[in-house]
Amino acid sequence: MSSFLQLDETLTILVGPKSCGKTSILFNHAVQELLSNPGSKVCFICPKRLESVPPTFTTLPDDSAFLKNLSFHYLSTRIELRQFLVEQLPKEQPNLVLIDNLQHYFTDLPDLYQTVKILEHSLSYMRQKHGSNCHVILASLGSSLAPFNQNTLSRLIPGRIVISPSKVSTGMPGRCFSVQGFHFNLFEDPQGEQMIRELAH
Repeated sequence: MSSFLQLDETLTILVGPKSCGKTSILFNHAVQELLSNPGSKVCFICPKRLESVPPTFTTLPDDSAFLKNLSFHYLSTRIELRQFLVEQLPKEQPNLVLIDNLQHYFTDLPDLYQTVKILEHSLSYMRQKHGSNCHVILASLGSSLAPFNQNTLSRLIPGRIVISPSKVSTGMPGRCFSVQGFHFNLFEDPQGEQMIRELAH
């Protein structure tokens, strides 16, 4: 996977404080995956419709054809999420699954454990049935995971990426974030925003 997030694990959790850019990071990773790997399918899951289109790290192409392989799914409950993972995900056979606001779908570690195991079962089925190689990124508030045993959490979800507002200026306007030691600026792209808004709604 040649997108800007370097994923060494099939299952990765993206953590950070509220409003630090988790949704924007997920969305930009989806865009970069689609641009870098034509034919890839990306599944974006969140509890409700996005209130606004996440800003991008780069200007989107005029041709929006690459977005046809980006699907949005608004799943408001843990039951809906688990049902989707069991029934719909294997049918879509995505190369990348992004689940935003993961903390919305669990109240304790057993809840999270069961959901992750259901996800792993679907990924295993996809590999065996179709030879699909799918990466998953789960985005969550760091504070929602703090009470859990971190060793147990690391065994459950091997990959971890921590994001935070960057103090390093890139010399460009917009919000700047630090991810895996790299610094990115988010800026508005009106044309790209309109394309995504039509797709996401």
